[in-house]
Amino acid sequence: MEHPVDERAARRVILVGRIAFFWALAISARLFFLQVVKHDEFLKAARAQQQHRMEIPADRGEILDRSGTPLAISVRTESVAVNPQRVKDPDFFASVVAPALALDRAELASTLREYQDRGSRKSSGRGFLLLKRHISAEEKDRLLYISRTFPLEITRDQRRQYPNGRTGAHVIGSLDAEGNGNSGIEQKLNDELKGKPGKMMVLTGSRQDSYVSWVREDSLQGVNLTLSIHRVIQHDAEQFLAQGVKESGAVGGTVTVLDPQTGEILALSNYPSFDPGAEKPGPAEVAARHTNIAAQIPCEPGSVMKMITVTMGIDSGLFPPDRVLNCYNGAFPRPNRKPIHDVHSYGALDVAGVLVKSSNIGVAQIAIGAGPKMLYEYLKKFGIGDRTGVELPAESRGMLRKQACDSTRDSNCWTPASHEYIAFGHEVSATALQLARAVAVIANGGLLVQPHLILRKARPMPDGKLENLPILRDKPGRVLRAETCFTIRRIMERVVMEGTGKLAAIPGYSSGGKTGSAEIFENGAWQNWHNSSFIGFAPVTNPRVVVVVTLNRTPKLGGVAAAPVFKNVALTALRVLQVPKDRPETDVAPPVETQLEVNELPANRIAKAESVKPQPPAEPATPALSPNLVGPLVPDFRGKPVPAVLRQSAALGLPVEVVGHGTARLQKPAPGSILPQGGRIHVEFAAAQ
Repeated sequence: MEHPVDERAARRVILVGRIAFFWALAISARLFFLQVVKHDEFLKAARAQQQHRMEIPADRGEILDRSGTPLAISVRTESVAVNPQRVKDPDFFASVVAPALALDRAELASTLREYQDRGSRKSSGRGFLLLKRHISAEEKDRLLYISRTFPLEITRDQRRQYPNGRTGAHVIGSLDAEGNGNSGIEQKLNDELKGKPGKMMVLTGSRQDSYVSWVREDSLQGVNLTLSIHRVIQHDAEQFLAQGVKESGAVGGTVTVLDPQTGEILALSNYPSFDPGAEKPGPAEVAARHTNIAAQIPCEPGSVMKMITVTMGIDSGLFPPDRVLNCYNGAFPRPNRKPIHDVHSYGALDVAGVLVKSSNIGVAQIAIGAGPKMLYEYLKKFGIGDRTGVELPAESRGMLRKQACDSTRDSNCWTPASHEYIAFGHEVSATALQLARAVAVIANGGLLVQPHLILRKARPMPDGKLENLPILRDKPGRVLRAETCFTIRRIMERVVMEGTGKLAAIPGYSSGGKTGSAEIFENGAWQNWHNSSFIGFAPVTNPRVVVVVTLNRTPKLGGVAAAPVFKNVALTALRVLQVPKDRPETDVAPPVETQLEVNELPANRIAKAESVKPQPPAEPATPALSPNLVGPLVPDFRGKPVPAVLRQSAALGLPVEVVGHGTARLQKPAPGSILPQGGRIHVEFAAAQ
């Protein structure tokens, strides 16, 4: 018989064995579950704790001017950051780190607490705080000792530098705190400039200290851009613009210099400007940074629009340059609406003289004769109402309403009289870039070019070579006959030689242009402020540059305020481009009074000016000297209709003041008398009884 003690021991052994078996079985099952079933999931979690993917910043592309001078470059720097969740005592941390980085101690400690507070709506317990960007070598040396105690991280960074300071600021643009463009070319082509960052894997320990790293994908450097602007022309344009703004009492302005043959923008300046390298710009600089007047802010062009109206008349063949128009002595009656006025009383002017004298009545008659449809077509030919496609952000298309309404509910279109006023620059608006493109059509012989800033794109490759990238651009299209453009250039040359643009004459070079002084309408009334402008080109026979100057909210007119800026900027551009002179430097017209420009003012202001206009000269006594030595004989206009009188007076070169309609009844001086120098022939017409 077996002993009871041995039997109990055997049962214990069996029980322990069973427990051990099932325990081992459970452990094996758990291990199988963890290592086989959940293998991928836990491996991913482990790698997430031990391996960290970091971006390798790509070098931002350089921006150069057309001669290769750097305008924007990137310099490698370092920045310092910290994980706020690993800072045990924010006050102690701030007391040590803040002096080393020249930071405010209390502000740093407060920020750390906000980042550590997971309930904070501002930070929500974020684990990354950038302490300071672009640290100096001395600051880095101090941090090397501190980082042994505190969890500081020094990371690679870049600083954008602009070697020429403010020169070209609105073209080049600037960067925000994240290294992305926020204005200019830097913003428009940000994706190409910033390149593609690389990827690096870092293996860390339990304290998150890295001990192994390897590169999985190299960074791709950003594209280098070569701009069409010339640093010297750009610099001088900004200087002359600032001078013009101050001398004219304007609040701002812009200068655009364009190569009319290619559409390349040689300079584009705005005032006020800004410092693109400023990391903490003031409110005024922030406003200037995001206000590119030349591309973003359209305004009524005023009398510069007369260039397009006269061009339409000549190009269509309806109004050749020598066709004489009756300018109604300064008041053009219109049925059921206010008359159109000129300040100076012009009786008869040929089409060329209409542009030279800047006659509102003359261009209105051209628009009436051609019709609204044709005027709209020519405005579109010159690119009015369409964006130029320049490589700048937020370009405006200006304002050109539809010529005809699509439906009775559509009110955003021309009225029956709109074409009469658009002819001399009202009810339409355009940017300085649009005006430059329009002038280029005249200057290059009838081609509509696309203004652009990018000449070349090149991506640096790992082997040190540059890969040129294609640039897509619209080809110029012909919109005018070449002979028309040559005729208009000669007429616009007369504007500089004998019209309102004499202050735009360039020593040593011929030039043509047109002044503009659109009065500002605010608060329901016309103000004594103008958007004064001058558009022009040089030399006349083969224009190499187009220059558009606009000055905003100035009390002065375009011929006084904007024309001198045109002269100075155009002279710099012609010299830099080494354009041969085509006339003696001393052959420059003397200064002229700019009263003719008042034709650009609204009707209510013109009425005031008309109240003081000179009366027709009284009939002079018969001179004792020979008529050949004193003046021409006055022909007999009596009994002739208005067109016949205008044709005969224009052929003889005699100024005529026309009053009334029908046939000529009275005239002063009398037929056969001598017309004194500077005198006019006053002819009164009446309908047949």
